[in-house]
Amino acid sequence: MKMRSNIGRSAAKMITLSSLFAGVFFANMAMADTLRVIDGADLKTIDPIVTTSDTTIIHAYLIYDKLFEFDKDGMARPQLADKIDIGADKKSYTISLRKGLKFSDGGPITTDDVIQSLKRWASRDQTGQLLAARLKEMTKVDDLTFRIELNQPFDVPAALAGITGNPAFIMPKRVASLPATDQLSDTTGSGPYQFDYSAWKPGQTRIYTKNPNYVPRNDPSSFYSGKKEATFDKIEISYVPDSNTAMAEMLTGQQDIWAAPPLDNALALKGNPDLVVAKGFFTQGLFVINHVVPPFDNVKAREALTYLIDQAEINSAAVGDQQFWHTCYAYLTCEGTYGDETAYNGHRGAADFDKAKKLLEEAGYDGKPIVILDPTDWAEAHARSLYLAQQLRKAGAQVDLQAMDWSTLTSRRTSKAPASEGGWNLFPNIMGGQPASSPLTHLMLVSSCEKAWFGWPCDKKIEELRAAFISAVDQSEKKKITSELQARASTYLPFIMTGENTAAVVYRSDIEGFNPEATEMYFWNIKRKSK
Repeated sequence: MKMRSNIGRSAAKMITLSSLFAGVFFANMAMADTLRVIDGADLKTIDPIVTTSDTTIIHAYLIYDKLFEFDKDGMARPQLADKIDIGADKKSYTISLRKGLKFSDGGPITTDDVIQSLKRWASRDQTGQLLAARLKEMTKVDDLTFRIELNQPFDVPAALAGITGNPAFIMPKRVASLPATDQLSDTTGSGPYQFDYSAWKPGQTRIYTKNPNYVPRNDPSSFYSGKKEATFDKIEISYVPDSNTAMAEMLTGQQDIWAAPPLDNALALKGNPDLVVAKGFFTQGLFVINHVVPPFDNVKAREALTYLIDQAEINSAAVGDQQFWHTCYAYLTCEGTYGDETAYNGHRGAADFDKAKKLLEEAGYDGKPIVILDPTDWAEAHARSLYLAQQLRKAGAQVDLQAMDWSTLTSRRTSKAPASEGGWNLFPNIMGGQPASSPLTHLMLVSSCEKAWFGWPCDKKIEELRAAFISAVDQSEKKKITSELQARASTYLPFIMTGENTAAVVYRSDIEGFNPEATEMYFWNIKRKSK
């Protein structure tokens, strides 16, 4: 595509120009104590319970901690929790906190804070709502111990260790007592860093400093679990929407990590001895569908979308280099434990415009513009938006492609208004591979109507199968359930899959301890080799 080739030529020019900066590296002692990161989007909402935005979750992981975290093997390990006693029937969980834990303002972390944080989390998060539906009672035993009693078996540690969606971060009781729809202004946290809310404005570089009251675990770090050490005195995260500006800042040493570079730019930096170009986390690409407004409230219109998307074609346009993507028709990912492509009974392969047009007509499509929210500051998503707009037009549909940055999109997607009145029909997105591989944590597979994620899919059968999976103990039974669930999803179509791809991440070669494959980036346990 012309757009991508222009980016590539610009990238090549930047590499040539980089020779002018030979020997220019700004890592003086002050900078050596500061980790500088380029994020892919601007932070506009600081509350991880109000939004599921990746930018907000990255922010939250710096200033909050959780009771449990996943290790590299996908096991939920105690984090703020010290120990857990589980009833034989998996209906009773007694959880004790580590002693001496404090918030960033110096106040003690107690079970009062934990219980209120979990109540706020469960009122909003999809997995939290599953727990709440099974909850008999959650009671305080003492200041460091509380008990969860359930009506049905449920994997509580895995639910509390969830990475995406609205993770179960622990906040002070006074903060967690706010309704889950209200924005926070108090950023007192339980994590390794602290954030000065009063000094921050959207669009500006956000600054995090060490939390002097944080007490890390002593056990080895593994993925999100274990010891979380604030090794840098300060972390600065900047939103740099222009890729060539970001590239120049990486080449000249002004930035340490580029979290979400366009693939062309990242590949153009390969071979630079000062930089590492790594594969990041793998994701499931998809289009989010608004199920509550026409035309995609009709399943035939949703089916029409499957006849418009050629996964090989869309990934060639959006991602490019084939080593970073592959086609996949498994609703629980081809990489995951439960992924089953054979369960998919929908269209595969090349687009069929005649079939798509016929299905739109059968759905009662009236010719009104289909609104696609287009995040232009996210290169891959932008390319996917352009692709689908083109395909819909070829099928005879009118399209209103509305350009905006990702942060604006995360506010806009909350609207249930008709598309012609400020609402929307479609937007591109991804699910991190690890949470997308399980019915418990796949945020966009949830089909609980008004309680579902943005798009609000509503299917009783999917929810029954998700509930059956959560209660199942035998692994063979779980695989049987997930195969049936994926078959149902391919008929109901809660979202449209576009294949799977791996992001690229660029970081300086003197940075060690950084995990580019993390589903949501975290910045503890990172060191500069020169220090």
